[in-house]
Amino acid sequence: MHKFWIVTKQVYKKNLKSGSWLFLVVSPLFFAAIILGVGLLMNHSAKAAKLAVVNAPAAVVRVLDQSSDAHASAYTPAKAKSALQAERLDGVLTVTNTNPLTARLVTRVGGQSIDQAALQGALNQLNTQTQAGQLKLSATQLQQLLSPAKLTTRAVAIKDGKQVAKASSTDAVNRGIAFGITILMMIFMLVYGSILAQEIATEKGSRIMEMLLSAVSATTQFFGKLCGILLLLVTQLGIYAVVGAIAWPLLHRQAMVRQLLAGLDFSALLSVNGAQILLFFLVGTLSYAVLAALTGSLVANQEQVQQAVMPISILGMLGYFGALMAQAGDSPILRVASYIPFLSPSVMPVRVTMGYAPSWQGWLALGVSVAFLGLFTWFTVRVYRANVLIYKEGGFGKALRATLAMLKVQR
Repeated sequence: MHKFWIVTKQVYKKNLKSGSWLFLVVSPLFFAAIILGVGLLMNHSAKAAKLAVVNAPAAVVRVLDQSSDAHASAYTPAKAKSALQAERLDGVLTVTNTNPLTARLVTRVGGQSIDQAALQGALNQLNTQTQAGQLKLSATQLQQLLSPAKLTTRAVAIKDGKQVAKASSTDAVNRGIAFGITILMMIFMLVYGSILAQEIATEKGSRIMEMLLSAVSATTQFFGKLCGILLLLVTQLGIYAVVGAIAWPLLHRQAMVRQLLAGLDFSALLSVNGAQILLFFLVGTLSYAVLAALTGSLVANQEQVQQAVMPISILGMLGYFGALMAQAGDSPILRVASYIPFLSPSVMPVRVTMGYAPSWQGWLALGVSVAFLGLFTWFTVRVYRANVLIYKEGGFGKALRATLAMLKVQR
């Protein structure tokens, strides 16, 4: 056990100090900070448009100022023209007729945008009031005439054959969760799989495995390297958790962030689906890490690492595209892919999150993935032990065939 932790510590510290891992950790934080900063800056710098209203009664100007997003003020034609040319106004609304209400809007290119839909709505309201006055309708009659039809809505999700009420924003949040699952799965699986494959191939290429095996068994080295890579993953997630905990109080003070979060329902993350997402993430990452160890042990030198990474990339991209397709809808192909190892960790969480599969199917697919991971790890350890000191040239496929033949002879 002591030797196992020595190998784990060596792999962990070596990659922890590498520039590639630091870039992997910092780059998402950097881009997230840029996107968030630009959004907050645009929100704070946005100003209400200034709108001049010409040839309109004071009551009309007051309604337009209250009903539209622009700051409306009464102007004479000459002053409005002068202020617009001096770029002190963003638009000029000239009322050309009051019955029916007709107006002409001139906007300045490069000025603050004016919500023309809101402005049109305010003008429609004024025109309706004018027409109601001519028809001698009372305020009560006008309110009855304009009262909209009532429509109540209720969003439900089908869970285990039963309807479960959800907030109206649940579908949007579920799509966001599904998209995040897809991206994170692909990034972490491919990146950490490549790191482990590079780690094993580098040791084989430098011919130091003979010295290592004299002190530590191949099995201990295998699981030590695997544990070291997983500790890197845990460290990265821990860093993100700490940064999120520090940034959350600061972000929650921003009105824009509070408004965004107020209309969203994150109950999916705190339910059984959230637990399944986490478990699929761990099982998927472990599966790809074991596959990386298998392919890395089959190459002869560091120059062949790209061959070792290719199966990981192909399976990762298949899972990625399958998860994207699962967000758009369900199909027999996706149902089958939900139970195929290496694809299941990407596809099944999305199907469950989107409501295309019940929770029990998620647990069933998770059980299949765990069982496959155990068998695949056992097979990979045997291949690693048999092939770790073999330096045959000829490519990945030839090395795999030779190793399988050797295992058959040994058995």
